[in-house]
Amino acid sequence: MKALGGLGALLLPAALAGCRGETPRAALPQPAAFAACQTCHRTTPGASALGPSLAGLADRRAGSLPGYGYSPALQKLEGRWDEPRLTAFLLDPTGVMPGTRMAFAGLEDRKQATEVARYVLSLPEE
Repeated sequence: MKALGGLGALLLPAALAGCRGETPRAALPQPAAFAACQTCHRTTPGASALGPSLAGLADRRAGSLPGYGYSPALQKLEGRWDEPRLTAFLLDPTGVMPGTRMAFAGLEDRKQATEVARYVLSLPEE
């Protein structure tokens, strides 16, 4: 049997993932505005700080990361984060979700908030 080399070795795992119904996902490039989030949040699974880990945010129900003590306001939030919802929250956290414990005034620029939302939602769970 001949060993795979070069491009074939790189493409085989992606092709096999596709056969299992999985789509490999990589995070988008981190926008500069995300620096405001890094004080309290981490992007690696299980690495919560003052705020919960943002890894896999798009893959779980809002306010449901096991082991993190969410505010009652966030615990009551139904559904998942999507780009419009997360962008609005990043622009005005307390206005969008009164009672949130997130002590952040919000990003001032909609374009930056959208970039951060897209980045965070692209973070894989693993």
